[in-house]
Amino acid sequence: MILKNVCSALLGLGMVTAAAEMTPVKMEKLGGEGVWTSPLPEVREGEMVWVTVWFEEQFLGDGAGYGRRAKEFSKAGRQALRKEVIGALKKQSEASFEKAKPILEVLVKSGDLKDLEQHWIVNGFSGKMLKPAVSKLEAVPGMRKIFVRKVRRGRPVKSLPMPEVPVVDAPTAPNFENLPWYIKQLNADQVWKEFGVTGQGTLNVIHDKNFIISEHLQRTVYRNPGEIAGNGKDDDGNGYVDDVHGYHFDQKSNQLFTKSYSGDPKERSTLHGTNCANIVSGFGDGKERASCGVAPLSRWAGVVNQGGIERSVEWAIEQGADTYSMSFSRRGFGEYRSHWRKVMEQGNFCGLFFVSGAGNIARGDANPHLMTIPQSIPEAVFAAAGVHRDFAKTDFSCVGPVTWMTEHYQDGVLQKPEVCAFNYRVPGQLPDGSMVPKFLNGNSYAGPMFCGAIALMLSADQDLLPWDLKEIITTTATDVGPKGVDSETGHGLINCYEAVKEVLRRKALRK
Repeated sequence: MILKNVCSALLGLGMVTAAAEMTPVKMEKLGGEGVWTSPLPEVREGEMVWVTVWFEEQFLGDGAGYGRRAKEFSKAGRQALRKEVIGALKKQSEASFEKAKPILEVLVKSGDLKDLEQHWIVNGFSGKMLKPAVSKLEAVPGMRKIFVRKVRRGRPVKSLPMPEVPVVDAPTAPNFENLPWYIKQLNADQVWKEFGVTGQGTLNVIHDKNFIISEHLQRTVYRNPGEIAGNGKDDDGNGYVDDVHGYHFDQKSNQLFTKSYSGDPKERSTLHGTNCANIVSGFGDGKERASCGVAPLSRWAGVVNQGGIERSVEWAIEQGADTYSMSFSRRGFGEYRSHWRKVMEQGNFCGLFFVSGAGNIARGDANPHLMTIPQSIPEAVFAAAGVHRDFAKTDFSCVGPVTWMTEHYQDGVLQKPEVCAFNYRVPGQLPDGSMVPKFLNGNSYAGPMFCGAIALMLSADQDLLPWDLKEIITTTATDVGPKGVDSETGHGLINCYEAVKEVLRRKALRK
């Protein structure tokens, strides 16, 4: 009770002192000599491949850079660090791209390079090339690594009109009535009640395929303050028109609504993104419409992106997002895994927490239980395995450990997942607000529970750093599997109450 009173007073009066002043952000250089190119995939003659390039100057120079720079900035506050790293990354991107521009323009004009995309989250660019033309990139100034993979072909989606999302009153207090059982099992409602921490002040980006912004999600949906909804203009000048509640990067539109719901509860795939958002931020009236969100006063935005991950990650960072939830898996990436890992490692230093379920088994795969991208990424991605309500592991949940032996990262065998949450017969909410018990199955829903828990922790302390959050969430988890950390349930079941309690204790002690 004393802790609660002290923390509440500090939160209410804004008396917690800021983190120590951080050192200036400097870039590093990739090691080695010459230009390294990943193995070229087998493709049909005339078929293009996708290339992603790293320039020499990066925020994290080698595979051990994350730990080294985390130690360097261990006393910085997340918000100050975010601002400085974003500035350094963008400045370096412009400098490197300016030097490379003359040769890139020649390659584009000749047709050797198409769909060129500059990105700053990792200093480099991406595009499509014919396989024989890839070697021409070696002449680009500052070139150090070239990752090549097959062009990902997503299924075409219908172009549906984005329904107007009315402005409704934002919730000011959580509802404690008619809560789904997982809220209580994770001790989230105890956090709301005792600490007054409900996710307020946090933004959670949900990366999925379809979002139905129904009435109970309207109250917590994000509204980009730089955009005027529906005017067909790029008001904030970020290159995306009407990106008010999120963005569909493949269609280059604000249409998050890509598949209609017929009303049949069996259409779980149509409601996938909607239910992920519900678990993180869903807020109902506590009666007919239950509040499903672990962090019910947090905000959420949706992104649809089957192409380059850099686009949606950069968008999330520029919107000031706190978490980035990914309920999907990518297999067969090979060396390209290193690029996703660097995106998310450097994204961490830009203030973004990446969260995922541990993944579901891939039937027909030689290693069906193998954790893959993005959940296998250590440190920068927090992964939650799935358990039944009685804490027994579900047989379709992927497990650890994971092995990292790529050209850039040579960690060897690493522990995964971090924690576990529920992923079987989880209650789900339909667009009309009605609840379906025992509705949702899959690690797609364990990840958002983890995301909501992190939103609560960041709501309690916006300056919490990724490596400190990982230590807190793992040391406060409730052991539910084999004694100690294990490859099936990690450190145990998420305990929101103990995690937020520890966050507030550390915040109160910080001078």
